[in-house]
Amino acid sequence: MARLEKRRRISTAVSIPDDLLISEVLVRLPVKSLARFRSVCRSWRAGIADPAFVRRHRDLSRATARCAPSVLAIPREVDPDDEQATSGDISFHRLLPGGGGNATKAGEMIFEKAWPGGITRLIFPAHCDGLVAVATTTDHVFVCNPATREFAALPPGSHDARLDHCDLLVPPVAVGHDPWRNAYVVARCFYRRYGRMRFEEATGTYAQDYDIGHEVLTLAGGEPRRWEATQDPPHAVDGVHRPICTRRAFYWHGGVARPRLMRFSLHHRTFDVVPRPPTGYDTADDMASLMDGFKLCYVHALAAASFQVWLADDGAKLEWSLLCRIDLADPLLPNLSYAVTPLMMNHGAGHQMLLLAINGSKLCRYDVRNKVLDQVMDTQHELPRADTASFFWERYVVPYAESLVSPTATKAKGGPTARVTNWEAGTCSVVEVVVVDPIRVLEHVMKTLHQLSLHNRLVLAHES
Repeated sequence: MARLEKRRRISTAVSIPDDLLISEVLVRLPVKSLARFRSVCRSWRAGIADPAFVRRHRDLSRATARCAPSVLAIPREVDPDDEQATSGDISFHRLLPGGGGNATKAGEMIFEKAWPGGITRLIFPAHCDGLVAVATTTDHVFVCNPATREFAALPPGSHDARLDHCDLLVPPVAVGHDPWRNAYVVARCFYRRYGRMRFEEATGTYAQDYDIGHEVLTLAGGEPRRWEATQDPPHAVDGVHRPICTRRAFYWHGGVARPRLMRFSLHHRTFDVVPRPPTGYDTADDMASLMDGFKLCYVHALAAASFQVWLADDGAKLEWSLLCRIDLADPLLPNLSYAVTPLMMNHGAGHQMLLLAINGSKLCRYDVRNKVLDQVMDTQHELPRADTASFFWERYVVPYAESLVSPTATKAKGGPTARVTNWEAGTCSVVEVVVVDPIRVLEHVMKTLHQLSLHNRLVLAHES
């Protein structure tokens, strides 16, 4: 009887047209499952590789991230005595800190990559649509899709003169999608000349002798690409604040001779200066994009344990509004300083929730309406720790939504394989093919079909 019932389920699955299975069922599965299901048949493999499928899967992943926040953590052992120290590997861990009633889930290592050439222990990651750009203390930048297990070393960019003068500096990079060219791009600022900062008594401001440039690299095609020079930034860009990466532009922060916010248009590839929030400036300030890149967020440190959160729509004219003030002062440790990094914001039950990283290790959820801060995860307990006292752990966290977007757009041949590409060395290695049982795939698909209506109701309830 059980065998007959099983055959009925399989027969029902077989009767579903391939185009419906691909466009409405497979597109809702996680990348790990899709990597296995590509070997079921040629039509599934072609459908999963289709650019329209990749785009729809990416869009659904973005929507899921709004309901169930996901964070990517990159733990690194850091040598405080050598900022150029390297490590022969790098790992990426996915954290599900909860939200909307979801329980917190411990960190799962989704990708680990050995890199014999070494990656500096100090890094600065940025994320967009499943792609993670990893800046280092050198002119080298790496790009990875942890879900598809693709890892690429970009060609070296123009030399940044800051690296010759500054200790413990990781010049940040920006990564985003250019909708006008339908391509993902990585951008970086660099200094051709970097002089010392000096205080001008006549004006009461700081001044600096410098020559700054800006370049972008397009992540498209399997062939090596080159950094392309763009218009130079109109002012100096600091090396402390990460850029804001929205759907229209990259926003870089500068502090010489006064704080400025510079916007690099992805459409026109030009710079302009845009308004900052009406605040002072502190090195503990931080910036991020929220709501799928349609809002800019600026966190200003009023004091060691007090922060303002400002928001602006990513429009032609930025108009900032104060969202909230967060006070973290601990009566038992009144002199403790904090760093607040905004990760995500969602709306639920008529109020706004912010997901924040406090001092890089504690993930907290802040209820804007009720002014309540709850710790949902401590990455010190969820991620591995150093085994030696000579190093300490630095845990880098970025918001994350998995996707099938490739950092190289290289199509594997002969089977569902993942490629690891080193553009600089011009070498590729291919990992093994995983063969799956088609019967088990069809059973999984049928289970997904039954869950599909429930998933849609949850998304609609959340958006309403």
